[in-house]
Amino acid sequence: MLSWSICIFPFTQAARRLGSNTLNHFRLLLAIFFLAVTNLLFNREVFLGIFSSSHSYAWLWLGLSGIVGLTIGDFFAFKMYAILSPRIGSVLTTLSPAAALLAGFLLLGESINGIGMAGMVITMIGVISISLGRKERDAIPDRGHGSVFAGIIFGILSAVCQGVGLVLSKKGMVHGGLIVAPFPATFMRITVGFFSLLLLTVFQGKLSTVVSPVLTNKNKGIKYAVMGTIFGPFLGVCLSLYTISNIDVSVGQTIFSLMPVSALLISVFFFKEKITWQSFLGVVVAVGGVLILVWRDTLTQIIFG
Repeated sequence: MLSWSICIFPFTQAARRLGSNTLNHFRLLLAIFFLAVTNLLFNREVFLGIFSSSHSYAWLWLGLSGIVGLTIGDFFAFKMYAILSPRIGSVLTTLSPAAALLAGFLLLGESINGIGMAGMVITMIGVISISLGRKERDAIPDRGHGSVFAGIIFGILSAVCQGVGLVLSKKGMVHGGLIVAPFPATFMRITVGFFSLLLLTVFQGKLSTVVSPVLTNKNKGIKYAVMGTIFGPFLGVCLSLYTISNIDVSVGQTIFSLMPVSALLISVFFFKEKITWQSFLGVVVAVGGVLILVWRDTLTQIIFG
């Protein structure tokens, strides 16, 4: 959670300087390099084993996870952060547990009870109160990246993709007696995500527009992209896959969705942003809904016996 909270700040700067599409390509390619070196240095035999036919199932589902969660989901996220700022944008990530629960129910057989549904609704109320409040909208400066409403839509789409992508990851990491470790799984996920994105870009004839900002280091955005990649696709994804390999996906995604709290604290103490009471109460409500999702089974037992 902390790793993701840190990475959104340099990624926001990188998206504004390089462009969301360029950043999405560059940080995935950079993450592939970091992960390949790390795997070869510390887990060479296991890493080389993922290229055997026995891992075809894992490649399929982790690849889909990379496309949904990283290629598509993070593209929406970068657009959102460029418009709304890290503090406001991160609040929309609290919608991810609901998406993870629904996807987990369909793909992994995870259950959703009435208390869990209540938690989803409470979380959404908290998110909407922050994202759609007039004071919060008026406080967001126009940086020329799009309207506030567009930023909110991008944030919702990103949250859905992140939640579904994490479920697809777990489905790929665990199959029969085969369990893929987090670092090799992250490499598989990001590699497929990157090449699918690259193929789409080539097909659209936009490769030069994507590469040019990197080659020229447009607005000195490379350093921010590198910083964000280290804390996001490299450390953040690896740690998130390690988490869901040991606990339910919905619980793991819920923990990750506490990111707005740490993002809010970072914004206040390091960037001196002012927090309105509506924003603070919205975060409290959203996080409360997330906690209800985590403890839904226990709360059901307490209430109904």
